Amino acid sequence: MREVIERFIISSTPAWRVLLAVGASLPFFLIILIGHGLAMRSPEIRVGLDLGIMRAIQWLVGLASVVNLSVAWRLWPRRHEPDPVPTETLLVCLSIGLGYTLTTIWAGSFTAPPSVVLMGVLVVGLLLFERRPMFIAYVLCTVLIVGYDIGVLAGVMPYAPAVLPEAYLGDAGLPTWWWRIWRLFVFCAGYAVILGLVFLLFSRLDGLHKQLAHLSYTDGLTGLANRRRLMEALSAELARQRRTGQPCCLVMIDLDHFKQVNDGHGHLQGDEVLRQLGALMLRCVRSPTDLAARVGGEEFALLLPDTRLAEAEAVCTRLREALAAQVFGEAVSRFTVTASMGVVESLGLDAEPLLREVDHELYRAKAAGRNRVCLQACRGGLTLGAGA
Repeated sequence: MREVIERFIISSTPAWRVLLAVGASLPFFLIILIGHGLAMRSPEIRVGLDLGIMRAIQWLVGLASVVNLSVAWRLWPRRHEPDPVPTETLLVCLSIGLGYTLTTIWAGSFTAPPSVVLMGVLVVGLLLFERRPMFIAYVLCTVLIVGYDIGVLAGVMPYAPAVLPEAYLGDAGLPTWWWRIWRLFVFCAGYAVILGLVFLLFSRLDGLHKQLAHLSYTDGLTGLANRRRLMEALSAELARQRRTGQPCCLVMIDLDHFKQVNDGHGHLQGDEVLRQLGALMLRCVRSPTDLAARVGGEEFALLLPDTRLAEAEAVCTRLREALAAQVFGEAVSRFTVTASMGVVESLGLDAEPLLREVDHELYRAKAAGRNRVCLQACRGGLTLGAGA
């Protein structure tokens, strides 16, 4: 459910967001209308209420509900349109914020904490709407609450004007059962909504952090690991290798004459070649043990832990043959692409000399005519054997 709501908030249109706010606020307004209506009809409760103020609250909440329903009626046919709806957004923000704010003021803002109102307006605004309507509603609610509380402290305004002294029991001044229930409802309803929105907001932040972390380690075109991820994985693997004594192989791959592909067939076809090579690399390696990466441009790499030279050569041969058999382009402009590869089996090498050796093998493959694999095994800087 959380993922569905999160996806809705991120991908929904402005109209859908307004409709979501309307759907979330209407049940609270309806409970207020029904609860107040029953209270004013109860002989036991109505003696503790100022019926004039209570009717004003009913009119206010009813007006807010009508405004929200009218906005929903107007926006429903446009719910899939991407255009902003600033007027409707502001109306909904004001109706929700003012409806809840004035209700809590008239019933006693100290017993129905105004921080609930302000935090609710702020969180809803940040979660659903643009800054302007959220800011207007937030400022207006703040001015009303702070101004009224100052009036109460100065003795100009009555505290909880909708509630009469009869709402308290005798000299002890304890609230009656119905007054306690109302205060508890306002308190819990406000905080329940706010906590839910806050948790949802933080879950969105967690999701964004994960997304940013993924982007920082991923090549956008091919979906492979990028150079940064490769270097971190290589350092970690070489450190593990020193503890375990197991070999690992590093493969560097360079597409042959790739500039001619871009010049002769266009960059879109060049990008398609890069994507297809990335897909072939993923099919030729063990997942998630091995790491396929795009180092930059037409240069790629494979990190193969716990792999000996012969096994790495077999992987490279499958990859090279699969790429050479792949046909790109359309109709009369069909073409194929080959790749040169350098492979080094490392036993005790650090990252820098290993990269230097594998670059050397890649250069040997290109100098020998391209479309081939050149490889060697190195132990602590000592070349044990080389081949092509």
